[in-house]
Amino acid sequence: MKALLVSRFPRVDTPAWKRRVAADLLDAGFDVGVLYSRATLPDQARAGLQEEGLGVARRYLSLRRGSSSAPAPAADQPQSLADFAAERGLPVLRHRKLGDADTLEALRAQQPDLLVLTGADIVPRAVLEIPRVGTINAHYGLLPAYRGMNVTEWSVFYGDPVGVTVHLVDPGIDTGDILLREEIPIEPGETFESLRPKHQTLAARLLVEAAKQLRDRTEERTTQSADEGKQYYRMHPALRHIAERRLAAQAAAVGSS
Repeated sequence: MKALLVSRFPRVDTPAWKRRVAADLLDAGFDVGVLYSRATLPDQARAGLQEEGLGVARRYLSLRRGSSSAPAPAADQPQSLADFAAERGLPVLRHRKLGDADTLEALRAQQPDLLVLTGADIVPRAVLEIPRVGTINAHYGLLPAYRGMNVTEWSVFYGDPVGVTVHLVDPGIDTGDILLREEIPIEPGETFESLRPKHQTLAARLLVEAAKQLRDRTEERTTQSADEGKQYYRMHPALRHIAERRLAAQAAAVGSS
């Protein structure tokens, strides 16, 4: 089965969980490639914050400016997903936007069975129609209850479990059939920053597991109903502070039990 990982900002795309997905798919016998769409500088900063926190976002900005005064990448700079693929002779497609005509043409030429979203932009319907099997995404929340943005924070705010859902992608926002879900237990000292790498590690594992199930036709799909959940939007900082306090209280309760 041919799987294309769809991501963005190729010069600075270093999160280890994406390379883990690529490596594990290769180990599972998939034919793997990478498709990048280009992001603006503000897009890269926001994505860096979501992926790795403030320090990595600053490094992303420094690398992207590319000026003579910008520091050169360190010798131990984490390998990008593109470099990982190139080292192994895997195809790496670079295009401006996912919905552009040249992107669609290149995608059709690759004849992918499966698209695996690894930090991608919103995927237009024309792209979703190309892969033979479908497109899968790892959502950092437990569907169908929590769709949209900042769902880890919203889950904690309302006292619900956090976790990752891998689902098939349709034209809606996090509304496609659910394939796999798993909660992340809250541990003593937990913060939203400590939850981020746990989400990434779990997302990598579940994406590969879902891809193998789809290949082997052993997947179990759960269709979402529109009235089962709610779409959330970016959380206001004041509400995030409340969520942080609630997470801290929850983590402290776990530690004292």
